[in-house]
Amino acid sequence: MLKPTQNTKPPKIQRLVVQDWENGVVTAFDDGRSPLRGLRSSENMILDQDSVVISRCGTAKYGPQPLGKVLGELAEFRSTTSKGSINWLACLQRINDKTKLCVAKGEDVAWRVIDGKEYHESARGHFKQIRGNLLIMNGEDTLSYLDISTMKIVAFQKIADPTVPILDKNTGLTGTGFKVFYAVTFNSTVGETAGSPLLSQVVSTDRDMWNAEKQNLSIKRPDSTEAKSWNIYCGGGVDGGGEPTLYRLAAALPMDQTIFIDNGSRSLDMSVPLPKDNNTAGPKATRADVINGRIWMTGDRDNPFYVWRGGDYGHELDFSPGYGGGYTPVGSGTKEVPFAVRPYRDGKGDPKVTVLSNGTNGTGKRFYITPTNITYGEDTITVWQVQEDTGADGTDSPDAVVIYNNDLLYPSRDGFKTTGTLPQLQNVLSTKRITNTIQDAISTLNTKAIEKAVGLAFEGRVYWALPVAANYNNQIWVYDAERKGAWMKPWNIRADWMTLYNDNSGITHFLIVQGDKIVEISKSVKTMDDGKAFNTSGQSGQLRFEETGRDWGRVLKAIFTLLRPQGRITLNATIKNEDGELQNFSETRYFGASSSRTGWSEPGVHWSTPGVPWSGVKKTPNVFNSSSEDVEIEVDEDAQWVQYGWSSSEPGVSYAISRVVFEYVNIGTKDLN
Repeated sequence: MLKPTQNTKPPKIQRLVVQDWENGVVTAFDDGRSPLRGLRSSENMILDQDSVVISRCGTAKYGPQPLGKVLGELAEFRSTTSKGSINWLACLQRINDKTKLCVAKGEDVAWRVIDGKEYHESARGHFKQIRGNLLIMNGEDTLSYLDISTMKIVAFQKIADPTVPILDKNTGLTGTGFKVFYAVTFNSTVGETAGSPLLSQVVSTDRDMWNAEKQNLSIKRPDSTEAKSWNIYCGGGVDGGGEPTLYRLAAALPMDQTIFIDNGSRSLDMSVPLPKDNNTAGPKATRADVINGRIWMTGDRDNPFYVWRGGDYGHELDFSPGYGGGYTPVGSGTKEVPFAVRPYRDGKGDPKVTVLSNGTNGTGKRFYITPTNITYGEDTITVWQVQEDTGADGTDSPDAVVIYNNDLLYPSRDGFKTTGTLPQLQNVLSTKRITNTIQDAISTLNTKAIEKAVGLAFEGRVYWALPVAANYNNQIWVYDAERKGAWMKPWNIRADWMTLYNDNSGITHFLIVQGDKIVEISKSVKTMDDGKAFNTSGQSGQLRFEETGRDWGRVLKAIFTLLRPQGRITLNATIKNEDGELQNFSETRYFGASSSRTGWSEPGVHWSTPGVPWSGVKKTPNVFNSSSEDVEIEVDEDAQWVQYGWSSSEPGVSYAISRVVFEYVNIGTKDLN
């Protein structure tokens, strides 16, 4: 008698699923150690929604195109009157071998050239608006500004350095043994002259020991018809000890006061040495920021360690000590050169003027500049003191320093960093590197051109335009601050500068300067940059069937889920088979152009359309792009590990990778011998 056959259970089908990419691109790990929810590489992709991967937007020309090459920053500024506000763009353009300031609105048909000054032939321009003026800096030319109300350039004029001051009277100090030195500087409406030749006077008593009621020296200033006020500097020592460093003794003395009486009671401001250069035409600063109504500048070519500040309210563009302006040396003579100033805070949350410096080997320092009031008798003066922050982190890219979500983010040659407050460490700012997952890519940055890097925060992401093995910014790397700090790179876009512009209809535009072009990132443009198609792609690392990687699987198929695909897209799955070879399985699909559904309140089809009934439509489309498409790739092979990817190369492509699934049967370990 035959026994009936027993039913054999089919093997259990298991699924290896990736449905978000919260780790972004991870290039610092080998293929076999890539995280499941990360990509080994990508090109022109970005994270969206709950960390699905989508193709980035394309670019198209925006607004009036430049009349020549744009040098440096494309800046937004605003003119405000009782009638309202108008938003403008400004930049330096190289036009017919002359560098000119140009301004325009986004809706204009052409740029307006502002005459009044020509600028350096190649220096990168920077701008900062304060008190109705747009300050123009490039590190080569002395300061000028655009008077926004008149749209005219105002250039500062230099005044002559003073001659040597004169000893008018010696009271009670006749004798020898000590020397005191004096020098004078003049103030213009914007800066301070270089110091005069020194007046030296032999005295009987060290200045610190003078009797203020019985001993003093009267110093008479030299003449000037141009100066607005004057300052006196002083230093002392033993007779025969050489010339000491002179520091400021008194500032902003009125021109109708020709004599200053020094009785030794006033202390020297040790933070302000006698200037060596004439800055009455304004310092040759490179960039600036406005902090609490005061402008701060760095990048003075003649005095690289100076951090300049503008004057008090009503005198914002006066950099002389007459109205609270001047300079503060930061890191003088050290490796750390001040590179950028930002409005930030200390660990306690107190707002601070924060200076980032450029050191060597990717290091640097951060400093705070804080005001301190000192009283001498009835006089009170403000002294700006420098305090070094903890840590040894600065930046190599001053235009790429970004403040986002109360954190300071900045590039350096040993990795990109963020400075902020950690929950477990109170009252202390902590710095951490945010490029650990792509650290190998940092070595591809051109360190000679890294100063040209530009940063911009927008809609939860920080965009950095970087010189990758090039002498200009040829790629954009995206740091997704809202998705756990994932990186998506590269975007293959030239970006000499990036800026946000709020046009006069209220729309924000993400603008990019490319030589003599200005383009915007546009959601309406699919895989084209200014009419030229670009590639998109993504590639995973090696995915194992269990954590040790010992088990093999019979891979049945790979399933890709795409959201609203459009255009021609190639999907591929790769396995390592029992012969030790890589087998690739791919499929290319074309998805038709999208056709949007009509619905209530859509333009042209809603209740307000003349001749159309309430909520009615004139024509209902009958072809739609599916919101979700599954593409299956048959495999049916034994595999030690699997890998997946996708790519496109044509214009008009748009898609999001929502999920990748490998269906397989676990077959355990294999003895390949």
